[in-house]
Amino acid sequence: MKAQKYSKDGKLIGEVELPADIFGKGVSTGAIYDAIKAENANLRQGTHSTKDKSEVRGGGKKPWAQKGTGRARQGSSRAPHWVGGGIIHGPKPRDYSSSLSRNVKKRAVLSILNKKAEESRIKIIEDINPESYSTKAIFGILKNMEVSDKGNVGIVVTGENQFLKRSTRNIPFLKYVNSKRIVCRDILYNNNLIISESAIQEMLQQYGKGEGK
Repeated sequence: MKAQKYSKDGKLIGEVELPADIFGKGVSTGAIYDAIKAENANLRQGTHSTKDKSEVRGGGKKPWAQKGTGRARQGSSRAPHWVGGGIIHGPKPRDYSSSLSRNVKKRAVLSILNKKAEESRIKIIEDINPESYSTKAIFGILKNMEVSDKGNVGIVVTGENQFLKRSTRNIPFLKYVNSKRIVCRDILYNNNLIISESAIQEMLQQYGKGEGK
């Protein structure tokens, strides 16, 4: 499986063979589904809350007498069927977090990478190590690579290069991804992935040893 390779300025150099230890492993849609479902669940705060009849303020006095009025008996003006009353079976604060096994997570990452590779949506780039903050320079690289007008783009690099990371913040379609902390959402929901050479080597160490198959 091959991918186009670009210089750190975004100029096309040629094609390179993608590592067989990562690519060419097939796609497990089940693993992708489980990973995305767990990540989405972990993003939920679970702070939603409603009040039941006992928690709504007021309603301590019986609205009218039990008998003799001709109306239906009522015990509280905060009953659920009253306006301003409590909520029946409403949401309460809860923990939505979901655990995911290490093997399933790795299988999901490999599956997404292989899916992108099969669709020719992965591009390799030489390591970018800017020495100053420049959104314009990063956008120029994307423009040279002809991905600036093709939807969301994820750039996978090693470490936390602050110059590079902060230079990507003002580019709305670009997502900065640390190769050691890959989140499935970050690579699946981007139309194209740009992976640096050092990131490929780091991913080989993490995902290319037969784990997560």
